[in-house]
Amino acid sequence: MTFPVAGKLEQLFPNFYRLCAPNPGPMTGPGTNTYIYGIKELAVIDAGPALPEHVQAILAAQEALNAPITTLIASHTHSDHSPAIAEVASQLDNPLLIGIPAATHQKFEDLTFKPHHKPQDDEVIELEAGPVRAIHTPGHVGNHVCYLIEEHQMLTTGDHLMNGSTVVIVPPKGSMKDYIESLQKLQNYPIKVMAPGHGALIENPQQVVEWTIDHRLQREAKVVANLGEDPATLSQLVRSVYDDVDKSMHSIAEYSLHAHLIKLAQEGRAAESELGWHLI
Repeated sequence: MTFPVAGKLEQLFPNFYRLCAPNPGPMTGPGTNTYIYGIKELAVIDAGPALPEHVQAILAAQEALNAPITTLIASHTHSDHSPAIAEVASQLDNPLLIGIPAATHQKFEDLTFKPHHKPQDDEVIELEAGPVRAIHTPGHVGNHVCYLIEEHQMLTTGDHLMNGSTVVIVPPKGSMKDYIESLQKLQNYPIKVMAPGHGALIENPQQVVEWTIDHRLQREAKVVANLGEDPATLSQLVRSVYDDVDKSMHSIAEYSLHAHLIKLAQEGRAAESELGWHLI
């Protein structure tokens, strides 16, 4: 397992490369991973943030790999994953843009991504190097898609799963119910390795998927255990539900907490009033 190094083009498998963006942080780990797949024609998956040095590094990959970029693919439209697509595309000769655009303007969304093709769930996209299967995985955000590179049985996960951390679910476009169902859906595919949007390759993918499902359900049980008949606000609940998380991260944890509460409400187990959330 090799960890991403910002600005370094690394070959991970035959015809498959990683280029990490220089945007490290609490939400992005070492940075956003851009993946490049191809032999005579290159497909870029998640071009990342529109940082000039990263855009130039993606364009320079054409010379390093002696092939043109003809396709740009987005897992989703958050600001650290898709904005560079428009920047890179403007320097190319009419590349094909694939992905699902943002439905509405919301926090963290990128509205510059205007795809030519919106892949259907389980659609096989024929690229020059081989077939890639689009798997709709809403949850982190509603328009999230993972891509299974069938040659390597490798799934690029965007922000559906990352190495070393759980992902944040931000309502209303993020859905904890959808997220857990999308994780369960991945258990039906022949995945041997995962290439996450942040961090190193995940070499035990199905164990990680199972652990993540269990972890989310355990957190949900903790939400239920800390709810009562008297209403409680998110800021009150986060202190007890996420007492195992550093307090400096509680403002971020409130997003996922809210997503858990919405899921419980969808299932008829909790409700929200003007004063906060309570069990039914």
